[in-house]
Amino acid sequence: MREPEFKVVDPRRRFLLWFVPPLAVFVTGLVVLLISGHITGPFRSVTVVRALFASKRDFFQDEQVKRILMARGYQVHVTPIGSRDLADKPDLDSYHFVFPSGHVANEHVKTRRAGKHAVPYRPFFTPVVLATFREYAEALVRAGAATPAGQGPQPLYYNLKMAEFTKLADKRWSEYGLTNGNRVIAQSPDPCKAYSGATLVGFFATAFGDEPPQTVEAAEELARKVKPFVDAQGQAGEDMAPKYFVPEGRTHAVIAVIYEHQYIAYQLRQKTFDTERVLLYPEKQHQSTPELISFTPEGDRIGELMMNDPDLRRRAVELGFHSLSWNGESADDFGTYIAGRGLPEPPAGDKGRVELPKAELFERMLDVVGDCK
Repeated sequence: MREPEFKVVDPRRRFLLWFVPPLAVFVTGLVVLLISGHITGPFRSVTVVRALFASKRDFFQDEQVKRILMARGYQVHVTPIGSRDLADKPDLDSYHFVFPSGHVANEHVKTRRAGKHAVPYRPFFTPVVLATFREYAEALVRAGAATPAGQGPQPLYYNLKMAEFTKLADKRWSEYGLTNGNRVIAQSPDPCKAYSGATLVGFFATAFGDEPPQTVEAAEELARKVKPFVDAQGQAGEDMAPKYFVPEGRTHAVIAVIYEHQYIAYQLRQKTFDTERVLLYPEKQHQSTPELISFTPEGDRIGELMMNDPDLRRRAVELGFHSLSWNGESADDFGTYIAGRGLPEPPAGDKGRVELPKAELFERMLDVVGDCK
């Protein structure tokens, strides 16, 4: 029988046997993170930029956009507000930049900033459209107010004749083969606060002539003609897109004024394209070209990134925007991208444009139509 043996284990060796494998994993992971640049993120200095946003705030609230800006050393604090309220906000100087949705608010802000730092950047545009559902678009075709804009049995886009559409104001959908007995109306946000709601006023105005009014008296007269069509929708709401895209969207609004980029982004998120939701493009289109108006060097930097940074510009297209160059010309990356995803290119730009009145005259029209003041 062998005598029992007793071994003395060095505790330092036991510690190393336990510690070295995890240490190797940690060091390997640290090297990978350092190479990728992720580990330095928390230690970078981050500049917080405060800004007022109208409807295009969804761009800066996108998680990928946030990450791109954070990687460049910036975090944008978003304060949402309607375009018209934005332009009239008394404490504009407390923000680094503002991002209203349309020309009226843009010009009002720049007028208020006369003699101060106010640098505009125009990174992209998006048309204002009327979103509806296929059966309602086909009802408008039967009524003579719309035509398909594209080939195939299930087009996603239709052209809308505003003059014919206004003639349907006293009609009901049931008169055109649908079970809905409600009146044929379009619903929009409050024209006193939201630019998309104001643009609907411009669309209806085209039904009464192509030339914008040149005097206050003419603007008021035109506004009185438009007012009944806007009043027909009843209490105006906020952004219509969230209501339109939910499964029960038909119960909220069968024709909703939204921005094209909201529809494109929605379709690109789907596993298969939603062929029940379609867009109506008035024959006289209007493109919302929001301006990022910078008040500070920090705001300038965000504007420059919006115009130059390839990752931000790519993400803008992925979110449905038409990108613009420094000289204001549209690039072809929007059409190329959505075609690559199998989505038909919208008819934006194929028709004429709504020529809105001068800012001060259009504001007077909005006051009359929306009882804003």
